[in-house]
Amino acid sequence: MDRGVNMVSVNAGLLMGPDLTIKNPYLKGAAEMYEDGVFVTVDLDFLVEAHICVYEQISTYGRYLCFNHIINQTEDAVKLANILSPLPSSPQSMESDTRIIQERISNKKLNKLMVECQPQINGKSRGMLMKVST
Repeated sequence: MDRGVNMVSVNAGLLMGPDLTIKNPYLKGAAEMYEDGVFVTVDLDFLVEAHICVYEQISTYGRYLCFNHIINQTEDAVKLANILSPLPSSPQSMESDTRIIQERISNKKLNKLMVECQPQINGKSRGMLMKVST
């Protein structure tokens, strides 16, 4: 900042999308992130929208955590595992686990920016993809 340069980074969760294929997902540390409440995913559309907002807002600086889904329930973890590597059936030990891991990650800074941003494409205001599900 002392040199007049605003460094901005958008740190995304595990990228997800209907047209994305992941043959060998890099998930080293996923179990630990899940247990620590910081395992998150982001839809491609949401990530694109975030990059546009960060680019268009001249006052942005620093790090923006970008995600719109927190994996903090066993059910969510099993669904994600099936998307990445479909199995014939879920492990029995996981089906009975109903605990919810406390989330320890926040994207409030990015959400605030995206609410203020409301970027324009082709003269039309796009609907914000602010669906944060837990």
